[in-house]
Amino acid sequence: MLLKQIPKSTSEKYQPAATPPEVDFAAKATDAARSPAKLARRESFLTADGQTATALEQEALLGTNDLVEWNFLDRCMCVSRPVCRIIVPRPEGTLRATGFLIAPGVLLTNHHVLNDPSWAASATIEFGYRYNIAGEIGRVEIFDLAPGSFFVTDEPLDFAAVAVAPRSRTGANIADFSFLRLHAETGKLTEGDFVTILQHPDGAPLQIALRENKVSEVDPAKPVIWYHADTAHGSSGSPVLNDSFQLVALHSAGRIRRDANGNYALRNGKFVPSVEGLKDSDVIWEDNMGIRVSRLAPAIRERAVTDGFPRYAALLEQALTGGDVLASAIEAARTQVRMPSNVDTPREREARPGAASPLVPGLTTARDFTIPLQLRVSLEAPGATVPARIAGVAGLRSALGDTLEAFRMQIPVIYDDLPHRKGYDPKFLQLGGNKKIALPKLTAAGKLVAAKLTGSSNFELKYHKFSVFMHKTRRLALFTAANIDWSEAAKEIDGVKPTRRQLTGIEDEFTIEQWVLDERIAPEHQLPDRFYNDDGSAFDKGHLVRREDVCWGKTFEDIQKANGDTYHVTNCTPQVEPFNRSGSGQDNWGDFENEVGKQSKKEKLILFSGPVLDPRDRWFRGLDDNGSVRIQVPKRFWKIVVAKGTNGPEAFGFVLEQDVVSITEKEFVVSNTWKAKKKKISVIAGYLRGWVDFSALEAIEK
Repeated sequence: MLLKQIPKSTSEKYQPAATPPEVDFAAKATDAARSPAKLARRESFLTADGQTATALEQEALLGTNDLVEWNFLDRCMCVSRPVCRIIVPRPEGTLRATGFLIAPGVLLTNHHVLNDPSWAASATIEFGYRYNIAGEIGRVEIFDLAPGSFFVTDEPLDFAAVAVAPRSRTGANIADFSFLRLHAETGKLTEGDFVTILQHPDGAPLQIALRENKVSEVDPAKPVIWYHADTAHGSSGSPVLNDSFQLVALHSAGRIRRDANGNYALRNGKFVPSVEGLKDSDVIWEDNMGIRVSRLAPAIRERAVTDGFPRYAALLEQALTGGDVLASAIEAARTQVRMPSNVDTPREREARPGAASPLVPGLTTARDFTIPLQLRVSLEAPGATVPARIAGVAGLRSALGDTLEAFRMQIPVIYDDLPHRKGYDPKFLQLGGNKKIALPKLTAAGKLVAAKLTGSSNFELKYHKFSVFMHKTRRLALFTAANIDWSEAAKEIDGVKPTRRQLTGIEDEFTIEQWVLDERIAPEHQLPDRFYNDDGSAFDKGHLVRREDVCWGKTFEDIQKANGDTYHVTNCTPQVEPFNRSGSGQDNWGDFENEVGKQSKKEKLILFSGPVLDPRDRWFRGLDDNGSVRIQVPKRFWKIVVAKGTNGPEAFGFVLEQDVVSITEKEFVVSNTWKAKKKKISVIAGYLRGWVDFSALEAIEK
């Protein structure tokens, strides 16, 4: 998430004024009456793209009505077409953000998203990554970027503009997605207005921050506007639009609400000292900041000229005059010309109006464009023009401790030499003599569905202190086997328990761990990290072997090696948040994991676990590294806990479908709460359809 807290070390000259709790419509109307020139200017933007201003829009402008016209929804759908998700692979992990087209084949996003041409060259953008009316992800068009053709960036104004490849990877034309017009004039917004933000928060499918997004400050002397809105990491580079759906700002940063003690505010009403391990949607964001379009438009053109891109400077200049997605739709509606569907595909391309001569001679773009010349007369007050290159936006973020909202992921520290990991230790419980808790055996039927290591007849993926066996078509684990020790002596190094940040090597609180494929088995037998990140927040990444369970040892390196190994996707399974997280439900999988850890503080345990891969499991449509994919999501999960009893090892089997609460007994016993979840190990074996032999565990079952 390229999310970093910037120190409060510089000027606070752009800090927003205090925001009133509600919009005062009477005061807004009075202000409008006292400022006829300002009102006339705002009113002119109601028709700036050729549309007719309705009575309701005029009332809203005067502050006497907070309703919106029905065509508000049509316009919102229309302007969403040029908005895309940005994927930036980096050595330390993948960054996700938002961007949009501002001219034919020209993308705009933040500098802190694409601050270098090399990053842009490896990035892709995705149009259509959104849920359709059936609640499914529709067709997604993936385009590469072309920074060699055009790339300009500016850190003070936090923007980056880059050329897009003419065709998507499946042949779609970038022209089909049109663009949002940069209105260079001021006056499109005033304090108390509302803005709409189209965004990919957390890298999720396209979402809309629709209402309650009140503008708290619009100061002509400042290059930014301030507003309250629901945004999250991944929202960097989002378009901020007024109620006429004209672009007013480029979303840049946000700040998490804190109390007087500096604790972060959560949506559940609680405050926590750290956001480590939380999703961006768990916290409350406030005081969002966007870079004003009236400053961006001249700055981007200036950089195009000074950086040696005169043809793109001309392209941008002409795009400022119109021909954008909204103006074109309005013109088409008036002339009853059929426009392309919002869910764009190349199928309709041939039915669209033909292209005219190239917009800029000699410029290679996705197609030729004709941008209608629209003559507009704007009245600017003397001294209203502000230089485009303004140093201060970065300083503003520094002064306020803002967070740059690009969704960043980083691969945690994972040690090399996987083939020499020892895996699960059957003698871990130290039962004496040659006694051990052997790995469950794959049956003949189990070997037919299990994934083999490449170039080997073996099925066991050995990691540090645990092992995994994979189902090759379900792309999930058949079962895992782990050695668990939660004793303080095993968890601490010189009396101190290493933190998650130390173990992963991730320095800030906001970046999250990116999971990796295991190269020892074929990629098609694994669900990649993208499946879990691009699921529309449907699932958590559920550790089958929890990292805390195997993070024990005599040295920091010993603990860190086990921690890193748990971030292989072979150890991951899709689990909904109320089932996976102990704090999000009652009597659930997370609670049971906590209970196992609590009891393991007094004794070592062995834990076998996995999903119940039922052929009746419901299907989920998502994305993997090759595109669309349908995956059956397990409904039930099982665990078998093996403890060292007084008279020898004892095994306890459980199947969980719903939530569970923690058990507090010091020794591993089954309380009344857990008895409802307890299952015969033979029943669990039946759930696994004869793939795994649990007869040795059945013999010691309690």
